[in-house]
Amino acid sequence: MERGSGFGSSTMVVALAVLVSAMVVMVPEVSATRWTVGSNMGWTSNVNYTIWAQGKHFYNGDWLSKGGAMLFDF
Repeated sequence: MERGSGFGSSTMVVALAVLVSAMVVMVPEVSATRWTVGSNMGWTSNVNYTIWAQGKHFYNGDWLSKGGAMLFDF
C-alpha cells in the first residue's frame, strides 16, 4: 500500500472543497428590482424617460411599474 497516493488524494479533496467554497462566496446576490417609471415624477408626458433610464441596469425578473400598477415583468 502506497502512503503517498492516500495523502495526495486527500489533499486534492481539500483543495477542491476550498475552490468550490471560494466560488460560492464570489457569486453576487441577485434579486428582482421593482422600478417605478419616472421615479417621483411618475408616468407623465413631461418626463424624459431616456434620461431616467440612464445608469439603470434592467435584468430578467425586474418589474416596471406605474405607481401601483405593474407594467412589465421581464
